[in-house]
Amino acid sequence: MQDVTSVFKMYLSTLTQFVVSRKRVLLSFFVLFAFVVFLSFSSVVSVCRKDVSEKWNKGWHAWRNDDPEAALGYWTGIGISGDLTVRPSRIYYWKIRAMERLGMYAEAEVLKTDLAKKYPFDFYTFLFFKDGGAGISNQASRIMTESLFYPCPWKKEVSAAAERTGINDVMIWSVMRQESKFRRNAVSRSGALGLMQLMPSTAKDEMAALDILSSEFTDPEKNILLGASYFARLSRKFKGDLPRVIAAYNAGMVPVIRWNTLSAGDWVEWIEEIPYSETREFVRAVLQNREMYRVIAGKNNDLPISVLISERPMPVEKLASVNR
Repeated sequence: MQDVTSVFKMYLSTLTQFVVSRKRVLLSFFVLFAFVVFLSFSSVVSVCRKDVSEKWNKGWHAWRNDDPEAALGYWTGIGISGDLTVRPSRIYYWKIRAMERLGMYAEAEVLKTDLAKKYPFDFYTFLFFKDGGAGISNQASRIMTESLFYPCPWKKEVSAAAERTGINDVMIWSVMRQESKFRRNAVSRSGALGLMQLMPSTAKDEMAALDILSSEFTDPEKNILLGASYFARLSRKFKGDLPRVIAAYNAGMVPVIRWNTLSAGDWVEWIEEIPYSETREFVRAVLQNREMYRVIAGKNNDLPISVLISERPMPVEKLASVNR
């Protein structure tokens, strides 16, 4: 009887090992298959990104060389895959601009409506619609929902900074939202500190200008005041040219002066040709924030960013002569 039991146990052990071995083989095959699928997907995405990037760049080159027909052809060829690399609303916007230059006004109007419906409250949508496309897209009720994502914290500190520096509260909140997401202890990779993300050297310069003796500039009240003061200084330097001021707040004054060599026909072109991708997105985001705060508050006293299409950037050399 013991022999039979031993044989049975041995058989059961062998069967178990076989099953476990089969499971391991199947698991290995599954892992290998998943890895191959991942590599294939990554390769497809990489190819799509490269294709989209090439079409966008060729289209932009054609646009800047006064060939809107070729530009429109390249940008139309991007299609839905543009979601992978180039902001879809960006493609819409420049296709519309190309159509308008070619006299395709009816087609451009259709595309504008489509832009408003698909991407309401986007930077590029605000360039055509003061309300961010809310009226056309029947998204007016969504403004209340969007207001949850555009709070107005630190009201006392912001109001005090606005009164002292002349920079309105909407602009301060717009910068703060992008810089620190309203977190008082935010620290960037480059060492910028606080709500409006000031570098220590910049903070010290502004403290000297405002006769603030305390060395503690991470305090929200001081930090917001110093950030608004720096924004005001940049605004005076660049004669209130908002895209330049916002770009300089992110990248510094010297790089923005260097970008004066760009031969942009209007401010939107100037933004597109900012060589730092982080700064380019920062400018778009802050301007979008500004428009959202305007829409939520129902303020119409500030010029909408749609004026950026019709205004040509003044060369920095002329700004310098004006400042003198």
